[in-house]
Amino acid sequence: MINRLRNRVERQKGFTLIELLVVVIIIGLLAAIAIPTFLGQQGKANDAAAESLLRNTASDMEAAFSSTQSYAAITPAMLTAIEPAFTFQATAASAALSQVQVVDSATGYVLTTVSKSGTTFIYTKNTGNVPPVARTCSVPVGCTW
Repeated sequence: MINRLRNRVERQKGFTLIELLVVVIIIGLLAAIAIPTFLGQQGKANDAAAESLLRNTASDMEAAFSSTQSYAAITPAMLTAIEPAFTFQATAASAALSQVQVVDSATGYVLTTVSKSGTTFIYTKNTGNVPPVARTCSVPVGCTW
């Protein structure tokens, strides 16, 4: 009977509490490193989407200009006819996330949008300036678009 009990104990293998604690600590350290990296990539993706939105809108502005020959004559309705997937607004108060505020003049236009990460991107075209196109954003460091 003692031999049967001893054989049964020898067959039962498992992890000690210390081994399990070490594994949990290692998983916690890996998560502490990976989560901030993931969140940073998510913000970059949101900013890239806003930049792409402005580039596409600039192309739409040039397409509208080719038919009107005047930036001042371009309306948000004309841009919507060219690109129905986007929402264009004439005033900043009505331009929400993933929308573009369009301000045009006789010599160019200013396009503004806000990314989901909160960064404001501005695309300015003024034919009287050298260079005629300027790209700026509300983040002073890291704005490389």
